[in-house]
Amino acid sequence: MGEPKKNDIKMIVGAIKRSSQKFIPLDKLSRLVGLYPDIISDELVFFDPMIKFDPSINTRDLLGAMETYLGPENPKIKENRPKRVMVTKKELLEYPSITDFVYKKMTSIGGLVDTSMRLNDQDLHILQKLVNAEVGARKKAARKKKKKK
Repeated sequence: MGEPKKNDIKMIVGAIKRSSQKFIPLDKLSRLVGLYPDIISDELVFFDPMIKFDPSINTRDLLGAMETYLGPENPKIKENRPKRVMVTKKELLEYPSITDFVYKKMTSIGGLVDTSMRLNDQDLHILQKLVNAEVGARKKAARKKKKKK
């Protein structure tokens, strides 16, 4: 008989707190939790060893001991995720093709591609959408070509 499982004890504590009854025997608790009485009694032996022999013990009396066993709940601190990069249709319509995007964003004054140019996340996302659209158009054309044959 080791220590009880914390998840089972959390389920038992939650069921006892939700119930408005003052007296909750082991059988009633098993119906509230959805576990067999034997399993619940195995978990609650840690708090009251007599529960195996006398299932009519009020399990509400064990609530304080179960809550101290669980300890204070630590709320999880959410980490700030980076904002999702969104691309609007208006931004996509500025560039009819991939080459137009490259020409507008990555060329210098003379029309040469600037290899030292760095794209930000927004520009990379626009480029990705344009590439996906181009690949989709080519697949659609290939399927149409197969149908004609």
